[in-house]
Amino acid sequence: MMRLTRTIAACIAAALLACACASVEPPQNKTDQQGAALNQRATRAFEQGDYRRAAALYEQALRLNTGVENSEGIAASALSLARAQQAAGDAAAAHRVLDGLLDQGPLPVPQASRAEAQARKAQLYLDANDAARALEWSDRALASCIGCAALPAIQSLRGRVALAAGNHGAALDWAAKALAATGSGPGSETTGERANALRLTGEARLAQGEPQAAVAPLEQALEIDRGLRLPSRIRLDLMALGRAHLQLGNRPAAREYFARARSVSEAVNDQAGVRAASRAMEGL
Repeated sequence: MMRLTRTIAACIAAALLACACASVEPPQNKTDQQGAALNQRATRAFEQGDYRRAAALYEQALRLNTGVENSEGIAASALSLARAQQAAGDAAAAHRVLDGLLDQGPLPVPQASRAEAQARKAQLYLDANDAARALEWSDRALASCIGCAALPAIQSLRGRVALAAGNHGAALDWAAKALAATGSGPGSETTGERANALRLTGEARLAQGEPQAAVAPLEQALEIDRGLRLPSRIRLDLMALGRAHLQLGNRPAAREYFARARSVSEAVNDQAGVRAASRAMEGL
């Protein structure tokens, strides 16, 4: 379960949303341009799996924003840096960055950023199999996220904490809340957070021994993630569908899903994903 949770960690990073309040954006100054360039390079490095390079670039952006006391830029850079450090396997460094952001300093931290930082600490503790602290920090994140855009992601994370603790009913309840929080407006049916909540629903059903009930939400999650072109999430969906069909006794279908998951992992050089899918196929 915890191996799967570590993989899911990359999927539960909530996005910070910026609102354009004027019809014409003001021109960027030199510092903004430098910060934007650093963030673009860091994002490319992260997408390519070079997490240490991404962390180094995000750290430069953080120093740049700190030098001009740009509180929103500081928060965004710190969260991105912690995410890269987490992906690189340096949980201690990620905790230090998040603690620095959460400590009350002279500059206010946007409330949505505070909630996301608390949620990321919860994910770090969940990865470390520290259920008590994961629960504490996910509850803090929920309390901080008053009307923030990250609410569905934080609710899904809270559900994963429940699932890891063996509380399958609570996991399903949190998944339902996350689905409701994605809304019903245009485009809400195809958001990444909706896919995360659907995947959580399917995995909770599997944990309850209800594989037939798991198939539909997992297929919906797969459809969304394929549309979003997200290989890491597609792999998670395929692996869960493979487990569902294995529980149903359909070994050929299970093997096909695991083989597809391995193919996706090979295509993006995800060696951990390749190994996980290969292990699942053994004996089928």
